[in-house]
Amino acid sequence: MSRFIDNGNDTVSDTQTELTWFKKDSRQILGKWIHLEKALKFAEEQNAANFAGFNDWRIPKLEDIKTIFDKSFSQKDFGNSEIHIPAEFEAKGADCTWTDTVNGDRAMMFSLVKGRSSWINKFGEGPFAVRLVRGTCKKSEA
Repeated sequence: MSRFIDNGNDTVSDTQTELTWFKKDSRQILGKWIHLEKALKFAEEQNAANFAGFNDWRIPKLEDIKTIFDKSFSQKDFGNSEIHIPAEFEAKGADCTWTDTVNGDRAMMFSLVKGRSSWINKFGEGPFAVRLVRGTCKKSEA
C-alpha cells in the first residue's frame, strides 16, 4: 500500500512525512509557466480561496520536495519525459518545481527528473512551476 493518499479534493497526503501536497502543479492549474514571485502570489491566492479547506499553503522547502522524489516512481511530465513522483499526483505536470530557498535574485529549483537542485534566476519564466504544500515535514526513521 502506498504511503501517498489521494484525498479526493485535488490534494495528496503523505502518511510518512505528514505533508499535504497539491495534486496538480501551478502550470496544470494556471495553464502557464511562472517565476518564483508569481509562485508566491499563486500560494497567496490559493490561501485566500481556502483551497481544499486550508489557508496555509506554501512553496515547498528543498527538504520537502525531496520527500516525494523517488527513482522507483515513474510517470510522464508535460513533454513526455519521465519524472519520479508518486502516481497519486496528476500526470503531465512540470519536470521541476520552485523551492523557498532564495539567495538574492536566485532561487533553488528541484528537478523531478534527476532529483537534483540548481540555482535559477527567480524571475525566470520557465518552463518553471511550483507544487504547493502544507504542513511541517516529519522526519521518518527509515
